[in-house]
Amino acid sequence: MTKALLDTNIISAFMKGNPAVMDSVSQYVKRHKHISLSIITHYELLRGLKAIGIDKKIAAFQAFMAQCEIIPLTQPIIETAAEIYAALKNQGMLIEDADILIAATAINKGMSLVTDNLEHFRRVHGLKTHNWLT
Repeated sequence: MTKALLDTNIISAFMKGNPAVMDSVSQYVKRHKHISLSIITHYELLRGLKAIGIDKKIAAFQAFMAQCEIIPLTQPIIETAAEIYAALKNQGMLIEDADILIAATAINKGMSLVTDNLEHFRRVHGLKTHNWLT
């Protein structure tokens, strides 16, 4: 199993106790010691929790995040994202900026992306994807 970046929907499924995702995360952590996610995924999950305002869930999320590798945005990731944006725009197949930044993070770090949103991410040339929800 190669090193992977987990997308927002996969982390959300894990936190909700999805058995398939929990099993895949467990196997992955045995090999790689921790899970990795983009700072964009961290933001997407935290904003959702803050919007519903349940402090207990926010605290549990923050404790979980402390055990993860959170990959920040860097200049090379931004440059890769801009290239992805230009290519998708020129093809008329644009996806959301957050997804472009997540894809760019995976590509820049040489990781595959684990997501349930294969329809969008398959548009990104050179991005390897997997779905732990199926």
